Amino acid sequence: MNSLLQQRLRQFLVHSYLYYKLDESIISDTEYDRICMELKELLKKHPEEDLPFRKIAEKALGDEASGYSIRQYPPSIISASMHLLYQNNYRQQMSFTHFLERFGARVATESHG
Repeated sequence: MNSLLQQRLRQFLVHSYLYYKLDESIISDTEYDRICMELKELLKKHPEEDLPFRKIAEKALGDEASGYSIRQYPPSIISASMHLLYQNNYRQQMSFTHFLERFGARVATESHG
């Protein structure tokens, strides 16, 4: 499996979620555009790669080449996005629980019964 393709796919989804769903950004527009273009090319070069979330990215990168059209993000992408945003922008200001509450989220716990 192509690790660069996997990395760019995850970066695209995480930064799309941050920008389009939370109105937050930790990279420049230029960097985001570079990730989109590189991912688009990698997807074309490796049509045989069966990757999680590939269909989501291909649809979003169609005509517009951005994540604006993505309506529902996978839970693992949401989680990674929230952790990355907290580490980069909010860690010094508040607890992770307070940070999640600010965005209308909460820490999920498993019950073992």
